[in-house]
Amino acid sequence: MEIDYSDHHLRVSMEDIEVRILQDLASQLLDLTTPDSASDSRDPLAQLVGIDPNATKPTDPVLNRLYPDAYPEDHEASLEFRRFTERSLRDASTERAARLVELISHDSPWTLTTAQWRDFVGFLNDLRLALGTRLEISDSLEVQEIEENDPNAPLFDLYGWLTWMQETFIGKGYFHED
Repeated sequence: MEIDYSDHHLRVSMEDIEVRILQDLASQLLDLTTPDSASDSRDPLAQLVGIDPNATKPTDPVLNRLYPDAYPEDHEASLEFRRFTERSLRDASTERAARLVELISHDSPWTLTTAQWRDFVGFLNDLRLALGTRLEISDSLEVQEIEENDPNAPLFDLYGWLTWMQETFIGKGYFHED
């Protein structure tokens, strides 16, 4: 990946293999985060404002990391908060990933708008949270040596690549308005 920032434009170039990896990861993230249509409320007002009367704490650790309890010490308050927020958070994750898939389906390089830059950074953050959860990486985890024969070694490499990519995007500080 190469990023060039000049003339208030951010241009991103990627190799085909990088694009295919991101497309595959986006597909997996979409499968995981897309709201379940079976939990849709039949109440038109609830649908309009994004209330999910059937919201429950996710059992999948990745979904729990992406959509954590607002009040870890108060189960009831967390469920109430989740009813009003989780649907819109999931929608935002899936819409961001879908927009990114659309963007990277075109040949590189891409000239990003501020909104596309935000989508890229948010998407990479979701991927890192998901993969980090699966790899049991915590904030306090020291850099550790991974044995070459460790079956998770390629996933740790992928996590490192996503981290580098996110840091590179953020380091460009692309915050001007379109």
